[in-house]
Amino acid sequence: MVKQHIYFVRYGLTKYPLVEDTGPYDSPLHPIDGYEQGIAIARRLASMSSPPDVVYSSSLHRAVSTSQLIVHALGKTKNSILIEDGLIEWLTPSLTVEPDGTRLNPRSVQQLVDMTFTEIDKSYSSVNPLAEDLNNVPEGAPYFFESEEYLMTRAKVSMERIIQHASGKNICIVSHTPCAQAMALYLEKPKSLTESKVGPWPLGGVTMFTRDIGSDEWTLDMYADTSHMPGEYKNGLKEWSLPCLTKK
Repeated sequence: MVKQHIYFVRYGLTKYPLVEDTGPYDSPLHPIDGYEQGIAIARRLASMSSPPDVVYSSSLHRAVSTSQLIVHALGKTKNSILIEDGLIEWLTPSLTVEPDGTRLNPRSVQQLVDMTFTEIDKSYSSVNPLAEDLNNVPEGAPYFFESEEYLMTRAKVSMERIIQHASGKNICIVSHTPCAQAMALYLEKPKSLTESKVGPWPLGGVTMFTRDIGSDEWTLDMYADTSHMPGEYKNGLKEWSLPCLTKK
């Protein structure tokens, strides 16, 4: 039976510490440690028996930089990163609004390409685009500001549409812990959160789901693994978790 794989990736260390309610919320990777960790993540994915065929990424700097390292490790360059609005950071005030009231302003695809992320496929249109009219938000579209419950809906819609778009290919998703956890919960479909294997997610953690092509049931084969990370980060540091999962 042919298998399909989905890999969820959290990036490595950022240049500026990300502090809730303080920011900054679109920090690049740390120029030394973050990139070293990104290379380790990329090599891990490339070494898998069924490596990713397609890479979907949040538009935030740290995610795109990590995606760039991944596609190069996979031997891909042009038109190999798909910027997906549905993977943007959880749009909640504590993660998107700085103390002075400045709100996260995601870069456009063209702006990212101009920043030397030339691996981005400019022809790709988000399957779950950011809502522009807050008086008419399509179901599951990311928008400012999302409740935790709504994030679950956004994750479901994003995941369903990405799977449909990928059409049986092995998928790599480079996103942020809240979104990755919500998407993992959607695929895992636990009877209750207490039975879920989804929990805290450390920097550089890689999660893998598999299914038989044609099946609707996904199996969680690996969760937030950091064995590929260099130095002390191999032990799984700087974990984060959705509020609902910290209470289970």
